[in-house]
Order: sequence, then C-alpha cells, then structure tokens
Amino acid sequence: MNEELTFVVGQIPKMKLRFNVTDETTVAALSLSDYTGAQVLVFGPDGVLRATMAATITDSANGKVESVWDATSPFDEPGDYRIQLKLTNGSAADYTTTHRAVVKELGV
Repeated sequence: MNEELTFVVGQIPKMKLRFNVTDETTVAALSLSDYTGAQVLVFGPDGVLRATMAATITDSANGKVESVWDATSPFDEPGDYRIQLKLTNGSAADYTTTHRAVVKELGV
C-alpha cells in the first residue's frame, strides 16, 4: 500500500488492504519469515486508535501482507487517518511506517 487512500465517514471498504513491506534503507522486499502474526492499526485524526484488524502474511519471502476490513467502520469523523502494520513474533513487535487515509463527508 503506497498511495494515499480516500474514504467517506462511516464507510466499510470492500477492498482488501495489501501491504508490500520493504527494507528501511531500500525498496527491496523485507522477508517476514521471522514474524508469526500481523495486525493493521487504524488511527483517527486525533491520534487515537480506532481499529485493530487481523492481517495475514501471504508471502513472507516477498514481504506481502493482506487484511480485510472489519464489519464496523473505523471512520467516525472526517480528517486524516493513519494506517500502520504491526508485525509480531511472540511478545516482540515491529511497526511499519504509517500510510495516510483521507476521510471526507459524503458529497464533499
């Protein structure tokens, strides 16, 4: 997921979220073989965590992760949201950089 996303307040997207995790210093795919789990974190315009969604590492060798949206919309107000991937292995966790999602009122 590299592009900016746009949603509407209350929207529950149908599309899957797809992440391509890369190394911090290059654009090469980061192997995710050391991780056993993943979650998508959605933060609202105020920085408060709005949703934690399950994610699946679909191709660990090529840094690919997918997630589907929950049945409840995390977009409760307009503004700039941040979406971040949390990768876990036991009690250890690493986080990706955040991605911007713009949420607007319907018709704006």
